[in-house]
Order: sequence, then structure tokens, then C-alpha cells
Amino acid sequence: MFRKLCKYEFKSIARTLVPIYLAVIAISIINMFMGVGSLGNDYYDSLLAGIGFGKSIFNLIESLSAIAYFVVLVALTVLTLIVIIQRFYKGLLCDEGYLMFTLPVKPWMLIAAKGTTGFVMSLASALTAIISIFLLCIGAFGPAGFINAVTSPQFWRGVHEISSLIPSWPLLAFEFIILVILAGLTRLYHIYFSMALGHLSNKHRIMMSVVAYIAVTMIINFISGFAMIILGNSPILDSLGRMIETLPDSKSIPIVINMVFMTSIVITATQLAIFFFGTNRILSKNLNLE
Repeated sequence: MFRKLCKYEFKSIARTLVPIYLAVIAISIINMFMGVGSLGNDYYDSLLAGIGFGKSIFNLIESLSAIAYFVVLVALTVLTLIVIIQRFYKGLLCDEGYLMFTLPVKPWMLIAAKGTTGFVMSLASALTAIISIFLLCIGAFGPAGFINAVTSPQFWRGVHEISSLIPSWPLLAFEFIILVILAGLTRLYHIYFSMALGHLSNKHRIMMSVVAYIAVTMIINFISGFAMIILGNSPILDSLGRMIETLPDSKSIPIVINMVFMTSIVITATQLAIFFFGTNRILSKNLNLE
């Protein structure tokens, strides 16, 4: 049933976001040849040398395509967030919620499906932005120049030297991926939890959701700051810091990075659990669709 819920959500979100994905890629390809991506490539300047009118037209097209690129990139970011929030709000907190909560599934499964699809579509939006930047880099260097830069021995020698400084980079990369996933889900469920809190009000629910989001954020920041003060005065942490300082950089740097990642993973996972189960508790016991 969870797979069917996700499939339904993906279809609903994709109808809105896929066109903007295609628009970003299309405008990126245009900019690759005559926009932002071509600013570092003098190919067109030499081609249009001596043709004043043609060069002016090209400069206008270049400027317009650059503006269009930044507009669609901002639209991609904003629209992704709006659609994800809208799908949760309309699907579980409005009239559609009457139908969704009559399905033979637990509320937590509905919430999990919303979060999973929202996170995946957020990744898709980020991947689209990365591909667009990649296309601009190809345009800036030129296809041949970009391939030469990526395949040059110097480039891979530098990559090897950096990786050799941190032998445990596969573990750190895995921890980083886990942290990114948890952080993305936590941001989504922070919004969902705030919307669920705001929906407990009988009036001005959207405004109360915003107030709840700000209040929850302030509470988290206060607790985080208080915990940092306590940890900063901890003798155990102080002793650990002095021990790390005695190690060579090749060993101390991976240890510090690993500690930061693991601490961040624990904190983020705790916040995610609070937001997820808090949202589930509200929608299970205090749902108000009136």
C-alpha cells in the first residue's frame, strides 16, 4: 500500500515539476552556447569580429538567455517547495483529507509517503540544477576544453592526492550521504509538523502554521545553543580536543570530520523522529478538518 501511495504522489507532483525541469534543461542548453555558459568562451567574439550589428544582436540574446536562466532556476526552487507543501496541506489537512484518512492505512504511512515523495522530488530538482550548471561549464570551457580539463592527468593526480590525505574518505562519504538524506527529510517534516500544529487552531490556520514554524525553529536554536554551552565546558570534550591536537593532520582531520558527521547525524535523526512522530500523533489523535 505504501508503494501505491508513493506512486500516486509522484504522479501528482510530476505533472507540475517535470515541465519546469525540462524548461531548466532547455534554457541551460541555450545558455551553454550563447548565454551564461559562453561568457568565458571567446568563440562567438572571434566569429562575429567586425560585424557590429550581428554582435549587438548576439549580446542582446546572450543577456536575455542569462536572465531567463536565473528566472527558471529561482522558479524551480520556489515551485518545488510550494508543490511539496501544497500536496501535504491539500492531501491531509483539507477536504481531500476526508478521503485519504478513509483508506485502510495508518496515518503514519500517509505521512511517510508524503515525506518520501517530497524528498525524492527535492533531490530531482537539485539534480536538475546540477545538470544545468554542468552544461554551463561545458559552454564556458568549450566541449573540447571541458573534456581535456576533466581527463587531464593533473586533475586526477590532484584528486588522488586529496583522497590519500584522508584514507577513510569512503566512510566519511557514506556518513555525508546519510546526513544529507536525514537533513532533507528533517526540513520537510519540520514544515509538516508546523502545519499540523497550526491546523489545531480553529481560525487562521495558515498564519498559525507559520507562527508554529518560527516557534519550533526558535526552540530548536535555543536547545542547540544551550547544549553547545554545556558541551563547551565539558572536561571530556576538552580532553578529547587536546588529544586530537597531538595527532598529525592526516589522522586528526578525519577524526574531527567523523565526529562532526556522527554528531550531526544523531542530532538530525532525533529532530526527524520528533517531527515525524509529533505529526503522526496530531493527525491520529487531534485531526481537525472542519
